[in-house]
Amino acid sequence: MLEFDHIIAPLTRDQFFADYWNKSFIAAKGKAGRFANLLGWEELNAILEQHRLSPPRFRLTQEGRTIEPFRYMSPGAGGISQLNSGKLAACLSGGATLVLDCVEELAPRVRQLAASFRDALRAGNYVNLYAGWHSQNGLDLHWDSQEIMVLQVAGRKRWQIYQPTRRNPLPDDIEAPPKPTGLPVWDGVLEDGDMLYIPRGWWHVAFPLGEPSLHLTVATVPPHGMDLLQWLLGRLRRQEAVRGDLPQLGDAKGQAAYLQALRLLLAEALADDVIAEFRHEWEGDLRPFPHIRLPDMPYVQIETPDDTHRIRLAAAHHLHFVHNGGSMEFKAHDVLWSGLPPDLAATLEMLSDTHAVTFGELCSRLNGDAAIAHLRQTLAALARAGVVLIEKP
Repeated sequence: MLEFDHIIAPLTRDQFFADYWNKSFIAAKGKAGRFANLLGWEELNAILEQHRLSPPRFRLTQEGRTIEPFRYMSPGAGGISQLNSGKLAACLSGGATLVLDCVEELAPRVRQLAASFRDALRAGNYVNLYAGWHSQNGLDLHWDSQEIMVLQVAGRKRWQIYQPTRRNPLPDDIEAPPKPTGLPVWDGVLEDGDMLYIPRGWWHVAFPLGEPSLHLTVATVPPHGMDLLQWLLGRLRRQEAVRGDLPQLGDAKGQAAYLQALRLLLAEALADDVIAEFRHEWEGDLRPFPHIRLPDMPYVQIETPDDTHRIRLAAAHHLHFVHNGGSMEFKAHDVLWSGLPPDLAATLEMLSDTHAVTFGELCSRLNGDAAIAHLRQTLAALARAGVVLIEKP
């Protein structure tokens, strides 16, 4: 199974983060065929034939323009449009690029790769697919608000990369970055097995080379400073002074006192550990991938687990615990789970949606039969609420 570390090799994570992540692009050569097992032409054909895909998730583009859906879709059963293979062939023959968003939801090995990226980069992502045949670009020169990793699965594609014209642009920014006027900093060809990393805000455009080309783009969405500040504002609503009216009709002395109170609250909110606390909560809210295990799932979910049963989170990437007096609590599916002993909370922190943990492994973190009985009782309640999945060994 391909994972993040395989993609950036021979670089290590430390080298990649220090020299390239959010700093500079890198184009790296790779062995031909190394991405072929992720999603090849045959699997793409099956996806297009067997799934009812429609715009904007599935679309055709050409020279920066989105092609009208009626040119490749036809009315289908239940009023839902379906792909028309004859019209599709005509559009692709004319130079269109095929785009399919969130392909990790349709291809198991791409989903495994997306999960590996999420764990390595501690941020959510999605994977889009692009296929071209002629020489027309699908998208015009543009920048992305995500961190982009391009994996050339088959064929070749020419890329032009330009430096950013505004550092760290946001999708809803107050100022649009101007288009670059100089020459590209890199004008090269990605071949089968190559990788290209493009940081947020770097301009780029890609051209097929008159042959079948297939690539995947892993788009990672890390938190920004704005996300931290918005999170802090949400927490500050607990403060009476923040919820109160501004003293706009008061005298200068009263307004100065109010501002000083706000400064103290902000200084307290920006404690040294605030980034770690924010990241832990942010990562806990990352979208979990579904894990379906039919036909046994409905029965196993209500079984009393033994040491070999595997436990996996279904409601979150991981659980975010907070102190409440002498106990711990967390939220899942908008329900507050409170009154948990610290040792039980520390045990439940082992759970994630990516890797299942055996009940025996969880028990090894606890001391005494009473603590293990409490764990079993808690897991049963969490399973009934759909917060965790119980899996057979």
